[in-house]
Amino acid sequence: MTALTHTRGRRAAALTAALSLGALSVLATGAAANAAAIDPDETGSITIHKYANPGNGAANPDGTGTQPNTDPIAGVVFEYCLVDGIDLLDGGNAGWDALNAITPAQKIAAQTGSTLAGFDLTGCQTVTTGADGTVTTTALATGAYFVREIDAPDNVVAPATPFLVTIPTPAVNQGVAGAPLDGEWVYDVHVYPKNTVAEGPRKNIVGQEENGAALGAPIDYQVTTKIPALGAGEVYETFSLTDTLDAALTPNTALDTVSVAVAGGAAFVQGADYSAVWSGQTLTVTFTAAGLAKLQAGQNIVVSFEAAANTVGEISNVAYVNLNGLTLTPGTPNGPGGSPTNQMTTRWGNLVVDKVNASDANDGLAGAEFEIYRGETDEAGCIADIDALPAVTVPGTTTPLVVTSGADGSVVFPGLWVGDTELEVAADGTVTDVNQPGHDVTQRCYVLKEITAPAGFVLPVGAAALTEVIVAAGDNGTAALLDITNTQQGVPTLPFTGADGQLALTIGGIALLAVALGGVLMVRRRRSIES
Repeated sequence: MTALTHTRGRRAAALTAALSLGALSVLATGAAANAAAIDPDETGSITIHKYANPGNGAANPDGTGTQPNTDPIAGVVFEYCLVDGIDLLDGGNAGWDALNAITPAQKIAAQTGSTLAGFDLTGCQTVTTGADGTVTTTALATGAYFVREIDAPDNVVAPATPFLVTIPTPAVNQGVAGAPLDGEWVYDVHVYPKNTVAEGPRKNIVGQEENGAALGAPIDYQVTTKIPALGAGEVYETFSLTDTLDAALTPNTALDTVSVAVAGGAAFVQGADYSAVWSGQTLTVTFTAAGLAKLQAGQNIVVSFEAAANTVGEISNVAYVNLNGLTLTPGTPNGPGGSPTNQMTTRWGNLVVDKVNASDANDGLAGAEFEIYRGETDEAGCIADIDALPAVTVPGTTTPLVVTSGADGSVVFPGLWVGDTELEVAADGTVTDVNQPGHDVTQRCYVLKEITAPAGFVLPVGAAALTEVIVAAGDNGTAALLDITNTQQGVPTLPFTGADGQLALTIGGIALLAVALGGVLMVRRRRSIES
């Protein structure tokens, strides 16, 4: 069972006084005057109603009144013991006086012992609250009983203080119809000890798609703390957050990027309600007295800040929240900064491809330019949705990121967002345990689009300009994941030269000579005939 870790003893005493059974406050010396009305042979019962603080309502020992309006708590284990040596039927006031003389500090001291203020605790039995937060003991003989909480679910951060119950208990008439009148006795006693319950603070990453997918794009972190109700007389004295970022993250130390607000509600004012300080990789947010006074039970307080990944890989962090020194995170002890949040992870991976000559894969081509588009899936096939895919942009702008192949043909995208462990957030600001769809993946589909070809090579068009690639989280090495080819430009028709041209000229000359020779022969023949 987790325990309350207050730093001031006076607060424990105040909580003890507030949570002790109210009915005992009416036990006074005069109670013995009515002792004759107690039936020593009648047995009674104790019904424990277990609710979360503050447990508003007007609950009477006989069970009448307004029931608490907070959530019931199941699985709380109580032990009840008879206080041996206190006789409520001694005919005088000695037993009642001894009972009223037991101090809150003595009750706390008896939390784990076998005696209470010098009296032995006997016949101890345990009971456990059910789904409705209640449990009833039966067949209890007349006497004084010491009741202590010995176990509770992990989300209980402040157990009920031990208390005393008498069988029977003086009635407390609060004007409820049918309730016993003052001066009467209640044998079946109802008690309403409260617990302070808490939900651990939750860290989250939100909206990376909107912030960008290129290394260096902002990462929006949020730490949400649901403020637990405290017991009567308790106040919020401390509320702070400490988050030391991994070295792979570069914090945005501009204080106007740090904010605190009620989820879906009003913002707290930096400088008036809280202070924010970056020291290296560590952010500390501390509430002032003015800010603490604004805290209300049930609020989801969201602290937001910003960082950017400066290297690829899986980058994880945990924040710590200190609220009154309480152990807020069920089942986990506090660290130096308070109660830990869940671990939140962002994932980045690099991408290298080669631009090469289609005729020679060893011929790297410089000067090719590419845009890259982020897919919504961790599997191949995103190229089919190219018209709907967003371009990866230069961090802090809406300008598409363009990467150019180097002298050796290599195209290097130094880091691309792969995924993260972003959690869905309910309407009231509660961070759930459900991952945002499409985020908790270790690889992501991207599409490269060639927009400028190397000099002397043909720029592909349409689908030929697109290349799909899977980017995994981490350093994927300097070796290219694949080759992207270009075809060399064609050339205009050139004049005939060389052996083929000479052959053609020779053939043409012979043909001309043949024609000329034929002409001469025809002339000679004509002259011969004429003569």
